Amino acid sequence: MKESKGAVRSGIFVSENDLKIVEIERTAPSQVRITKIFQTSLDSSLNLLSVQNDSTLEEMGGQIREILDALNIRLNKAVFALDSSFALIKKITVDNDLSEEDLIDQVDWEVKQFSYSPDDEYIVDFDRIERLNSDSVQDLVIVSVREKIVQQLRKLFRAGRLSVGVIDLDIFAAYRAVDFNYDLRPGEDIAIIDVSHRVVKFTLIRDGEFYNYLEVVPAKVSEQLESFTSLDENNLFNLISTELKKFVLNSRFSDQIENISRIFLHGNLVRENILEMLRNNYNVRIDLINPFREIKMTQSVTVDEKISAHPETFAVCVGAALRTKS
Repeated sequence: MKESKGAVRSGIFVSENDLKIVEIERTAPSQVRITKIFQTSLDSSLNLLSVQNDSTLEEMGGQIREILDALNIRLNKAVFALDSSFALIKKITVDNDLSEEDLIDQVDWEVKQFSYSPDDEYIVDFDRIERLNSDSVQDLVIVSVREKIVQQLRKLFRAGRLSVGVIDLDIFAAYRAVDFNYDLRPGEDIAIIDVSHRVVKFTLIRDGEFYNYLEVVPAKVSEQLESFTSLDENNLFNLISTELKKFVLNSRFSDQIENISRIFLHGNLVRENILEMLRNNYNVRIDLINPFREIKMTQSVTVDEKISAHPETFAVCVGAALRTKS
């Protein structure tokens, strides 16, 4: 369902201790403008350990509430973009002739196979992916999040007085920002790479549909490596290049990187030198995501230097605010 003219929606993204907030107003069915934009650092980080600590969530929520009150920001219909590290994401292939009941049973079985614990309860969603040239099978993307994590996040929302209506995933929000701001041709194969301090995420998109996802953590490089910030640019480039090559091959997405139509980068660790090294090594159009490329800001919006210098860091937050499905 498309939102009507004048509809307002906010996007919230917390990556570790980095808080980003965007509010957009829909001015026409396919046009929006930014009415608020803000980022700051929190005293604590949101991660798989801290989300289990009630007192940490209470403190984080209190800090967010104080910041929003000081800036006189009231969030409306907020979409919270959840770091995909909190979720389990899997793509499976099933027979086309499965009944709806059998399909749900298959999804439940798949979730149990890659769950952390058989005793955990999960909130599960799945979506059919259109598969070309096949009448016998269909692909599904399954997303599951431990119910306990969602319950803990709601404590954070209450402490921060955040009116959150939807929890989105960062990888889907990032693609939404790309799709809104760039003219993508039908049938294009796209790779989106999120380069952050503690994880590098690879998302493959085929003809506007999710295809596959991979995340690489520092421990995969070295047991002693805690953050990618300690890698120099050459090593970080080699990591991105090597993992992307393996991923597209293992996923049967392409036999080489050059066959990908476009590659988009974002995240708090992307730098111009990394971008140039990728461009110099691969004959592919490679860009930093600019989530403001086709989105204007109201005159009352003040954009600080950090945001204008690195708009790619706001891809997820803007993509969350662009979500129209409840």
